[in-house]
Amino acid sequence: MKKFFAFLLLFLLIAAGLGYLLYPIASDQLGQYRDAEVMKAYREKTAVMDAEQKTAHFQEAADYNAALESIRIEDVFTAGTPRTSRDYQNRMNVHSGVIGELVIPRTGTTLPVYHNSAETPAKEKLVHLEVSSLPADQAPSNIVLAGPGTLKAEGVLGDIGLTDDRMLEHLEDLIPGDLMILNVLDRTMVYQVTEAQTLSPAGLKELDLTPGPEDDRLTVISRRSDRRLLVQAERITVAHARTLLEEDDRATFPETWQSVMMLGSPVILAGLLILWIIERIKKHSYLLPGEGRQAAKREKKAREKLDHITTTTSEGEKA
Repeated sequence: MKKFFAFLLLFLLIAAGLGYLLYPIASDQLGQYRDAEVMKAYREKTAVMDAEQKTAHFQEAADYNAALESIRIEDVFTAGTPRTSRDYQNRMNVHSGVIGELVIPRTGTTLPVYHNSAETPAKEKLVHLEVSSLPADQAPSNIVLAGPGTLKAEGVLGDIGLTDDRMLEHLEDLIPGDLMILNVLDRTMVYQVTEAQTLSPAGLKELDLTPGPEDDRLTVISRRSDRRLLVQAERITVAHARTLLEEDDRATFPETWQSVMMLGSPVILAGLLILWIIERIKKHSYLLPGEGRQAAKREKKAREKLDHITTTTSEGEKA
């Protein structure tokens, strides 16, 4: 019975460890499903719009951008509940406050872009900042997006980010030359990373992100504990982006398989260990009371006694 409880405890510990490791994956899959449903509804709304309606949305965005005198941002992660104007909320609002979708091929990130509001703050969602350019598909423009990043570990579970909200993870892995793609209505805007820097909240406020007359830029900000990660990118053509992605796919194919093997091996080994434990538990569960180690000792003594009798008999016959 003691062995059974020991194996059971070991099994529970392994199960808890696997749950600890696999929760972020399961949570991210759930988040991906929710985001996919949001974007599905967004695309359905876009599909029934005619060309004039879509053009009108982009013109409203261009008019909004023309009224911006400069682009200076506050730290939206500590600024409290967002308070944005109704005029802003109504522009580029195709479905439930969603402006479009951000795709980052390097990190495998695909997230809906919301208007910054009390319902969808930057602490929880990827949002567009009201003080910056809306995606009007024309220069001058600097679209500023902000969303949750990896927070400082708090307790045992904090370091893996146990949350249902999807984050801008691995944004720090982006380097100059990487791509960020913004899908808005039926248009695709591609930007190439030019710079990434880490700033304090105070340093973020000092930045002047106002675009020049010919600038067409995208800026993405995420939170890293008490620091802010800022990635800036310049727009390029879709044809150029397609060429870069094809070259990158060919270069990273071997690395992808290495990653799969590295991630899959621990799971396979853990599964084999669990199966071994289950078989051991089954084996011991079939023993009757009195069987086990004590029964083995008695069997050994009986065998020794039988050998002794056999030896004595043989010696007597020789005599």
